[in-house]
Amino acid sequence: MIRRNTAEQRKKGRVPHQAVVRYSVGGLDEYKPARMFNFSSTGMYLELKFPPPKLGANLLIEVLEDGDDAMWGDENVPRRCYYAKVIWKKNLPESDRHYGVGLRYLSMA
Repeated sequence: MIRRNTAEQRKKGRVPHQAVVRYSVGGLDEYKPARMFNFSSTGMYLELKFPPPKLGANLLIEVLEDGDDAMWGDENVPRRCYYAKVIWKKNLPESDRHYGVGLRYLSMA
């Protein structure tokens, strides 16, 4: 089996963009922090300091801080919310964040 690189497998190009987010798995009230590094019309890429959710897990992603959004005040109030599914994950041994996670949007909240 020939494996193509991830960029060739994507249907939509990614936009590099960093934002502070938090996520919950399966609608639970427990949230964990993460950082978004890029997005597209079909998904996004997060890096985590915690072990990632299982493949296929449904997440609620809340964007807390997005670029210059600090002027909006309370950083605990989400700017945007997304529902997404974990479609791949990888270890990042050379990073201060330990895991990378690829998500595909299910819908926007």
